[in-house]
Amino acid sequence: MTARPAPAAVLFDLGGVLLPFDREQRIATLVERFACTTEAARTFMASDIHQRLDTGEANEFDLAAAFSAYFGRHVSPVAATDLVLSVFETPNYELWDLADALRERAVVGGFSDNPAFVDAVFPMTAFLDPMFFSSRIGACKPSPEAFAAVEAGLAMAPAEILFIDDTAANVEAALARGWDAIRYTSNDQLVAELAERGLP
Repeated sequence: MTARPAPAAVLFDLGGVLLPFDREQRIATLVERFACTTEAARTFMASDIHQRLDTGEANEFDLAAAFSAYFGRHVSPVAATDLVLSVFETPNYELWDLADALRERAVVGGFSDNPAFVDAVFPMTAFLDPMFFSSRIGACKPSPEAFAAVEAGLAMAPAEILFIDDTAANVEAALARGWDAIRYTSNDQLVAELAERGLP
């Protein structure tokens, strides 16, 4: 098998890759916090406040106001973000260590459809630089606008970028722009595909 060229930048998705998540865990948290039904919690999570957070059209104060209005009790911005972040499970420490090791060979950053406050659940001392949150670039994957914003931020040619994501549509969009991309399914699978590129 012919080895692939090593990239100048490696970008990780967060949810489902570096940060495993469970939407049902967050629903259970809302049910417990507000003594509401599961259906009520699901309805709130389906409201547009979450998409607006992802695109940067809303912030933590808007989120708190949405929680307060829907559930009929005061929710502070800190409490509101904690409730949203309850979706995340234990970080994938093995992949965070891998990301750190990759820094010897490439720029290692992140590209995620999330509000920037998600960095609160990064492991202590862990970082991704640059970190492209959809809320900061004003566009979500797999839109061309999101990928174009990342290319501009990196100041690199598409062929120099390797993107790791667990969603097929996002991987396909990256490949269509000329990026290299890996659809993440497991740590072992990712390590094997990185080895094909001479990484880490």
